[in-house]
Amino acid sequence: MKIPILVLYFLFWSSMAAKGLPAPTGERDFTGENHALIIGIGNYDHWPKLKSPTKDAKELSRILLEKYNFKKSNVSLLTDKTIEKPTLVNILTYLDRYLKNLTEKDNLLVFFSGHSLEDEDGETYWIPKDGQKKSKMTWLGHTALCNDVFASPHFKVKSLCIMTDSPFSNKLIRPKPISLTPFDLRYTEKIKEKAENKSREVLSFGDQHWPGTKNTEGLGLFTYYIRKALTENELEVIDLENLIFDENIIFPITKIAGTKLVHGRIRTPMDRGGQFVITIVIPSHIVNIISASVNPEKAYPGDNFTVTAKTNEPAYEVYIKIENRRYPMEGKDTEWEYTKKIEKLGKMQFYVTAINEKGVEGKGQGGRIITIKPQVKPTNVQEVRVEPKTGLGGDFFRFTATTDTPAREVHVRMNGKIFKMNGSDTQWSIKKRIDDIGTIDFSVVATNNDGVEGSPKTGNIEVEAGVANVVELRATPQTGYAGEEFTITVKTDRPAEAVNIQMDGKIFPMDGSGRAWTLKKNIPEIGKKEFIAIAINSKGTEGASKREELLTQKSPSPISNVALVDVKVVSPGKGYAGDTYEINVKTTTPADAVYLDIEGKQYDMKGSGSVWNYLSKIDKVGSNKYRVSAKNKDGVLGKTKEGEIKTIRKPALPVNVLTVSVSPKKGPTDKNFTFKAKTDRIARSVTLILGKKPYDMTGSGTDWSLSKKIDDTGTIDFSVVAKNKNGNKGSNRTSTVTVLRDRFKKNADGTVTDLITGKVKNRFADNGDGTITDLVTNLMWLKSPKQIALSWGNAVEYCRKLDYKSLSGWRLPTIGEWRKMTDPEQKNPSLPPENPFTNVVTHVGYWSKTKHKFGPKYVYQMSMWTGKATHLNKQENAIVWPVRYAETPE
Repeated sequence: MKIPILVLYFLFWSSMAAKGLPAPTGERDFTGENHALIIGIGNYDHWPKLKSPTKDAKELSRILLEKYNFKKSNVSLLTDKTIEKPTLVNILTYLDRYLKNLTEKDNLLVFFSGHSLEDEDGETYWIPKDGQKKSKMTWLGHTALCNDVFASPHFKVKSLCIMTDSPFSNKLIRPKPISLTPFDLRYTEKIKEKAENKSREVLSFGDQHWPGTKNTEGLGLFTYYIRKALTENELEVIDLENLIFDENIIFPITKIAGTKLVHGRIRTPMDRGGQFVITIVIPSHIVNIISASVNPEKAYPGDNFTVTAKTNEPAYEVYIKIENRRYPMEGKDTEWEYTKKIEKLGKMQFYVTAINEKGVEGKGQGGRIITIKPQVKPTNVQEVRVEPKTGLGGDFFRFTATTDTPAREVHVRMNGKIFKMNGSDTQWSIKKRIDDIGTIDFSVVATNNDGVEGSPKTGNIEVEAGVANVVELRATPQTGYAGEEFTITVKTDRPAEAVNIQMDGKIFPMDGSGRAWTLKKNIPEIGKKEFIAIAINSKGTEGASKREELLTQKSPSPISNVALVDVKVVSPGKGYAGDTYEINVKTTTPADAVYLDIEGKQYDMKGSGSVWNYLSKIDKVGSNKYRVSAKNKDGVLGKTKEGEIKTIRKPALPVNVLTVSVSPKKGPTDKNFTFKAKTDRIARSVTLILGKKPYDMTGSGTDWSLSKKIDDTGTIDFSVVAKNKNGNKGSNRTSTVTVLRDRFKKNADGTVTDLITGKVKNRFADNGDGTITDLVTNLMWLKSPKQIALSWGNAVEYCRKLDYKSLSGWRLPTIGEWRKMTDPEQKNPSLPPENPFTNVVTHVGYWSKTKHKFGPKYVYQMSMWTGKATHLNKQENAIVWPVRYAETPE
């Protein structure tokens, strides 16, 4: 069957018009450009439906985009709900694109969640959405995929990681665990070196998809713990192997599903010992909708409505939701719009949202689309005239409009502004001064008595830059004292591009725009001072100037100019915001008053003569601009001095850990230990360091906690340290916790001893509902096994579908769990003394889920007659005794 599969793949790929992948954008980091193909299939055409995979794929995509160095343009999602479905052809087409387009600077993550299969030859398969149950040619065989893509010398990607919620054939991979851990002092440096080498990694669940439950928030078991690892990771740089193969991920999966995660390297020279490394990225700017409007505001069924939206920053995509249907808007950067014909009568809500390049959605805005039943005909603009048709910037233009029926209102829309016309019935007009230059487009639209707009008329006018003449020039004061500051103001008849003042043979540019301009200038000379104002338009043409003069007199008292400003922080301040600053000022001559202006607020300084000072508390972080001015006894202001006071944010006080505790202080590896810490002040974060491994605690304020299982055994030192809002650590607290490999020790009489309390208990706890919990293994067994023998495949399916007393998650025991359950000293059945089980058949073997070394056709079985394990072909029949993982009752 393998040759036809390869032929089929070749035919599919050669027939596909491979579209180019998006060109990488932005600066690459050391890991390269990350791509991902994320597949989740639940709604199968020919196989049983699965609830979790679509959610699995969407959730993995979300966390990769939000937290790690993956761009939305590089993440391809194929699920039941995407436009492109995860069919055989579509999956192969995407792989072909990657084969042809990715380079040695790219990395590819392939994720699969859905049905999978292992045949009698040990070949493993992914089942696409349209895969036929009895046709392997419609499945995705892992051997063929490796030969043609993943292990191919033509597949140029630097790093490949296949993360699959399924088995993956052991024949295709070789075990090669990484020796480097994140707790290595030079981990980041070393893992960056490894990331430069090529890698072909497989991270496999090792079993068929384990469906989601309430405990996994509806996610498949594999994806739930993958998401947990990705979400809780705080290391800026981490390789996927170390991230996933953590005891907090492996331990619960093994206990619940009875399977072991598989890690290996595809058998190919293309794997050169590299690692697929991901990095946490600084969150992208959130793109929010700052305005969303609809035009027209009201119309009739069958009319077009255009929704226009603006964003605060350039958006990657913008969507509008109308009546629970989502549509992509057209546009780019910050300007977007969508036009839709609305047939429905009445009011309907719309809501517009934008996403950034990481796929993160920002704040949206909504509005209403209103259609009404026609009471009167639409009022259309028949004719529009404008006089003159061409003119100069600053000229008045008269717009007149004629409508086909009497209008309630008529408006001119021009340059994003709306102007209401004057008139009544069918005749309307408005006179407007136009300052803009160039070809100015406008439209005129009328509304009828229903408030509905009719057909508009459009046009344009040509406006050239006119010569801007100075029509008013004034100095304030007209007569003042030498050394005093004068304010010169100019008005022009048309908008000017710039206005300059000529004085004493020098040119001084004025501040302003349009027709209004100002200049503040200190004039030290005594006597008449002539000055000329000249306006320049956008073409550089000067208009008519205006000449004026001002008079400066000698002040009866000397002018007090600010000669020196000295700013220093008052001890014990360190230059932080909130500190008090002393501002000392010296003037050239004795001043009558000195003023300090800080960030627009004016203060009277204290002092006399030429020495002045002021104490001011500065609360603003950063630059605080100031200006100091002095006035003599005649009220004349002299030269000022300007500067800035720079402050920095005051470091927060250290947050110290006051107390730590753990409950229980002694417990087994399969139990949660709850660590609690109390700090002396509000902490930003608190970290538990267990052995050498850090874990973030949860909480807020001064109370923090963390519950987790501990894989290491013995007496383990731990410490807790807190960080303040600036990220600085305070003093820590230390303690110890004792972890036991097994809580219960088996006794010869079939009882167990609790190693924590010392009490002797029955090993098996009868739950009173037809289930028994084994305190030694934390496995819940049915009190009586199924009495009818089944094939291995039917036994697996029986366990999967079993919903006993609203309890789910049943499976076959592993052979290791069988060995812990049985007692070879006992015969017929080989169960511990005083066990509570009933109806235990002993003349037929019992299935396990563990594969036998003889190959994929065989699994281990357990004999209840002898308590010994043997092998059995999967096609033969044996007894099913379902188990599920359960917490040990206290």
